[in-house]
Amino acid sequence: MPKKILIADYKGHEIRVENTWLFGAKLYIDDECRDTTVEWWALSPKQSLLRAPLGIDGVNHLVEVFFLAIFTVKIKIHVDGVQIAGDVFGERQKLHGRWSANKT
Repeated sequence: MPKKILIADYKGHEIRVENTWLFGAKLYIDDECRDTTVEWWALSPKQSLLRAPLGIDGVNHLVEVFFLAIFTVKIKIHVDGVQIAGDVFGERQKLHGRWSANKT
């Protein structure tokens, strides 16, 4: 079974997302499964399907994982609203007469 894995480091913490077509997606923080979903389709790049808090030095940060999945799967990880890893997709902006993906 093909599995897509995305790994990021945020302030010394490993954030990992594993996704398969049949068993859904899982969010791991420091090897602990923190959230799961069995959604087969992700049509809204603005709605996170996985999320979990990450406490660092008494401050809670919000980890969110966004998917765009129809025929292929794109995944990106945000912490506190800022993309730290993954594919670029979502809002589009016009840049020099051409359309390009906004990285935020």
